[in-house]
Amino acid sequence: MDGEKSVQFWIDGVKAEHGSMAIRIDSLIREVIPNIQCTTKWHKPSQPLGVPFYGIQDKGWIIAIWSFKDRLGLGFIAGTMLNPEPPVTSMAGPWNKGTEVKARRIDIHDASEFDEKLIRSWLEQARELPGWGKI
Repeated sequence: MDGEKSVQFWIDGVKAEHGSMAIRIDSLIREVIPNIQCTTKWHKPSQPLGVPFYGIQDKGWIIAIWSFKDRLGLGFIAGTMLNPEPPVTSMAGPWNKGTEVKARRIDIHDASEFDEKLIRSWLEQARELPGWGKI
């Protein structure tokens, strides 16, 4: 399944309570970063739908979204370079190896925690920062 279709499949397949928030985040990413590309990675039994990643051709993957039991996580690969830094540091992954820049994320439990102004600011910053891997 290609990138766009796999991300739409992920959005359609997340828990019902996360669906509208996933659509909102995906739409905002695409609005702020029109040249964004996406796909899902890391399909495994505990995450059969994978994890959506968004990136820019010459920068690599810059954003990821997770659906956890009780929240959505919006992660930024160069999170420690964002101002202010997203609050959650537990984003283990290959992007944190051998670099001073560390990934960070924000967890969103429901629509009342969706701060569009702040998320938009992070997306605008992220599109200018280095990413991870190759697209």
